[in-house]
Amino acid sequence: MKKIVVFISFFLASLAGFSQIKDGFARSESGVWYKIETKNPKGRAVVEGDIVIGNYAVAYGDSLVFSSLGTPAQPTFGAMEANRAFKGDLIDGLFLMKEGEQYTFAFPYDSIAKMQQLPPFFKKGDFAYYTVKIEKLMTSQEFQEEQQRLAKEQQRVADSLQAVEMTALVDYLHKNNYSDIATDGVYYKQISKGGEIKPSEGNKVRVHYVGRFLDGRLFDTSVEEVAIAEGKHDKARAYQPLEFTIGKHQMIEGFERAVKMMSQGEKGIVVIPSSLAYGARQRGEIAPFSTLIFELELVEVIK
Repeated sequence: MKKIVVFISFFLASLAGFSQIKDGFARSESGVWYKIETKNPKGRAVVEGDIVIGNYAVAYGDSLVFSSLGTPAQPTFGAMEANRAFKGDLIDGLFLMKEGEQYTFAFPYDSIAKMQQLPPFFKKGDFAYYTVKIEKLMTSQEFQEEQQRLAKEQQRVADSLQAVEMTALVDYLHKNNYSDIATDGVYYKQISKGGEIKPSEGNKVRVHYVGRFLDGRLFDTSVEEVAIAEGKHDKARAYQPLEFTIGKHQMIEGFERAVKMMSQGEKGIVVIPSSLAYGARQRGEIAPFSTLIFELELVEVIK
């Protein structure tokens, strides 16, 4: 009788350790707590080395902290033994799943705490819930081949956009009486001369600028009157010369190269190809492969 009482006490204590897990969860032979949300018996099962293309969500207790569910599927997990963190972890969970299925996995606080810093509201005894939706499975080789294909396609698009940019750039240079020959990669035209002081490596400079696209649209300026006139004024901003140090790579390369050509007090206009600006990157309203034009005034060189 005493043994039975001890056994029951032990059993109840074991249940108490998982008393905060939500309803509907079962435990697999590998030790992972799981709940099937969407089943697809005919789907391909996850095997070692698969790349999971899908979405997931994370909740600590009842608090959702991240979710990509409802967004386009992305490469999300690598179902590999090397990625295993503990017995009954997410890798064990993935091996229960098939393509087209959605599962929610529950992991106790102690297991998650070994892997990452947790928010203060997530307490010992609570569970973290990972909901995983698998849209597609790819072998490592299939994934690498797909990445190579995408890279080639991106390069093809980039080459096409760059060719369009160069055509528009040459056309702009001809129409606005710039030389076809770049100076240090940019096309600079002096508007008014300055003094004898020129910036050199390590000097701090103060520069007023007006930034435009080839079609004349303003995207940024340090000159308040220009911002007001073109409907770009920001009341929260202080309009004053931009300060940066030559050689510290604080500005896009073409901007710094142009300023280095100038002398204190000089004004000019520089046309900067995207290769010396933001290239293939999107920067706010600046689209990839955008040629930029800056009206510059080198206000001061601080030796």
